[in-house]
Amino acid sequence: MNKYILNKNKQDSPSGENYEVHNENTCNRLPFQENRLPLGYFDDCKSAIIKAKSDYPYWAEDIDGCYYCAITCHKE
Repeated sequence: MNKYILNKNKQDSPSGENYEVHNENTCNRLPFQENRLPLGYFDDCKSAIIKAKSDYPYWAEDIDGCYYCAITCHKE
């Protein structure tokens, strides 16, 4: 299982500005520590995104997977 976090700052991407979910164990583009919101430990980014959308429903439309560490959950 990997530890996932949510960046509390929106990031630019081709699909618009998004709050990105990162795999803290493998990502080399993590946000600064003070911008990380802990989500917990999950088997995959899909589960982490479900948790992020549940914890932060007002951001749900804009939550996305990081292109570098959660590509299978990244919107194009």
